Amino acid sequence: MNDELLLSCYREISNILGDRSEPWESVKLIEQYRRYWRPKKVNVVLLAESHVFTSDGDRACRLKRVNELPGCPDSYARFVYCLAYGEQTLTAGGNHPSRTHGTPQFWKILYSCINEVDSKESFSPILKSGTRVSSKRIKNKIDLLVELKNRGIWLVDASIIALYNKGVKPTNEVFNEVIRTSWNNYTKQLILDAQPNHVIVVGKGVAKNIESSLPSLVGSNNYTVIPQPQAHLPSEEHLSNFKKYHSICLANQTK
Repeated sequence: MNDELLLSCYREISNILGDRSEPWESVKLIEQYRRYWRPKKVNVVLLAESHVFTSDGDRACRLKRVNELPGCPDSYARFVYCLAYGEQTLTAGGNHPSRTHGTPQFWKILYSCINEVDSKESFSPILKSGTRVSSKRIKNKIDLLVELKNRGIWLVDASIIALYNKGVKPTNEVFNEVIRTSWNNYTKQLILDAQPNHVIVVGKGVAKNIESSLPSLVGSNNYTVIPQPQAHLPSEEHLSNFKKYHSICLANQTK
C-alpha cells in the first residue's frame, strides 16, 4: 500500500466530514505506526473501527526513545500502537497531551489474543490498576506488542480517519458512509494484500458496513464478528469474548 492511495482515500472522506476531518498528517502518522507493527506474515487481522482524533498539538509531542523499538515513530498519537497513549512517562519534556487515559479496553483485546483470560484480574500486567510501576507495565506492553507481531496478529482500523472528535461521534448516516468509503478505497485492499488466515471484526457497527464483502475476501468461514469491548454486555459475556479472541488466534497460527 502506498501513501498516494491513502491520501486519495483521505480526500474522499474529508469531502464527507468537512471541517471535522482529522489532519492528514495525523492519518499518515497512524499508518506509520500500523506499518511498524505489521507482521511479516499476517495470520489474524483485528479489524476495529478507528483510532481517536489526533490533533496537530498532539503530534507535536515527542516521545522518549525506547531502545527495544528501533525505528518506531516518535510523535504522539491517540492510538493503541503508540505506547505513550495512556503512559505519561513516555512523552519527552513533560509535555503530555491532556485527556489521555489511553485505551485499556483495546489493550485487553490485544492481551487476550495470546494469553488465556480467566477473570478481569488476568489483565493486571498491562493495566495501571494491576501494575502500578509504570516501567514494569510499559515493558509488559512492549513484550505483548512484539509477541503479537511475531505471532502474526495485526490491528487494522476500518476507517483510516478518526470518527470521534473530542468524544463526539458523527451521525449514523455519516459514520456508515465514512466506514464504507474507507473500506472500499483503502482498507479492503490492505486486507487483501495481507492475506490473513482469519479476520476478527471488532464491533457490529463495522460489521454491518463491510461484512458482505468478507466471504469473497477471506472465505465465509474465516471471519468472526465480536462486539465492541465497551458494549453494554454482562461481564460473563465480555469474558467469553476475550476467550474467543484467544481461541481464534491460537487456531490460526501459521504452522
